[in-house]
Amino acid sequence: MNYLAHLVLGGCDPDLMLGNFIGDAVKGSPHRTLPKGVADGVMLHRWIDTTADEHELSRISRAELRPVLGRLSGVGLDLLHDYFLARHFDSFMPDWPGGLEGFARHVESQLSARSAEMPERSCRFLEAMKRNDWLVGYGDRDRMLDVCRSMDDRISWDSHLGLLFDAVDAVDEVVLESRFLFLMHDLMAGRSKAWTAW
Repeated sequence: MNYLAHLVLGGCDPDLMLGNFIGDAVKGSPHRTLPKGVADGVMLHRWIDTTADEHELSRISRAELRPVLGRLSGVGLDLLHDYFLARHFDSFMPDWPGGLEGFARHVESQLSARSAEMPERSCRFLEAMKRNDWLVGYGDRDRMLDVCRSMDDRISWDSHLGLLFDAVDAVDEVVLESRFLFLMHDLMAGRSKAWTAW
């Protein structure tokens, strides 16, 4: 899963949000080096990634995107999931004041207040996320393609993330979107009980 999905699934507890956000930058056992709540957020991040990646619907979608995206089909699917989630945000967070934009501003404010506790890699991403308004922009095809092309520019070999929507159109956007909605509902249903025992 990509950042928007992680943040929605992680909930609004400040410690969990921080740990969930920095999850990719933390190696080894987080409970050895981080406060319990933040470490729990890292573990939640790992549970979300593992559960989403191993879900049968994700396996099917990755396989269908692979002819165009190659070995980055998993990265492309993560980005695509944020694209779908941004478009369906109100379905998953119907009571959030201001919808997706309100959620994005809340998350940015909460994380900015804890930036001193973040690894440098996470700080850099947070600043870029705020500067480019990625959480809101993920729902727009053109802005998502800008993100994909920027990632292509930073990858040393010939990647094809800029062809994300060519891959989507070659499969069927409605089918991919439908699978995502089922996956997200499964993750939201399992989050509260499953990850703590993971």
